[in-house]
Amino acid sequence: MTSYVEDLERVEKELREAERERDLLGVRIEGLRAQREAFRKLVEAPAVPGEDLKGLKKADAIVKILQASDKPMTLGEIADAMSAAGKKTQKDGASVYIDGLLKAGRVIRVQRGQYRAA
Repeated sequence: MTSYVEDLERVEKELREAERERDLLGVRIEGLRAQREAFRKLVEAPAVPGEDLKGLKKADAIVKILQASDKPMTLGEIADAMSAAGKKTQKDGASVYIDGLLKAGRVIRVQRGQYRAA
């Protein structure tokens, strides 16, 4: 009867190890999905043709990005496009400039969280 107890303990141990491996694989898959999404955003981000944004002020660069886009953009898309074009920007940084550009009439809010050049 001890062999059954030992077999049961062995199977339970293997099951715990397999479940842990499954959990770790799930974490890895989620990480890869996040990386894939980040790369998709960079690939799909509209770049300003033939123009390096590094020499422009951020407000001017945002307007250029929006002018180059054929659709309204979110703050995240604007930040991704600016980073892809050589001007490191985060979503929070873009929002600061968008407020001023809205007041100046250089950017239009199409709907909540969506912007285009005026």
